[in-house]
Order: sequence, then structure tokens, then C-alpha cells
Amino acid sequence: MRYKVEAIGAAFNDKAIEELSSHLNNQADGGWELHTVFSVEKKGCLGSSEGTTYLAVYRRVS
Repeated sequence: MRYKVEAIGAAFNDKAIEELSSHLNNQADGGWELHTVFSVEKKGCLGSSEGTTYLAVYRRVS
């Protein structure tokens, strides 16, 4: 089993939701299954907070 993690953002308007849906479908077409989504605090280069973002974890069963 393999895993892939990517940031998907935190604020979505209608267009961004459609783009995310298309992106998730493209990942699925490539053999990646959405496994989990969770929030994290993003840190800047000096350790200051840049806010919250969401990470998508995909998995591929070999």
C-alpha cells in the first residue's frame, strides 16, 4: 500500500469546490483513493502561524 499527502486549502467558493471535485476524480482515475482529510496549522518560515489548511491523504493498494 502507498500513501500520498497534499494540501487542498481551507476556503472554498463554488468554483473551487468544482475544481476540487474534478481533482479528486482525476486522482481516482490515476488509481488513488481518498483515505482521510484533516486540518493542520500551517507554519511560516519564522514559526508564525499562516492559518489552518486541510490535507488530503490518498492511498493506492498495489
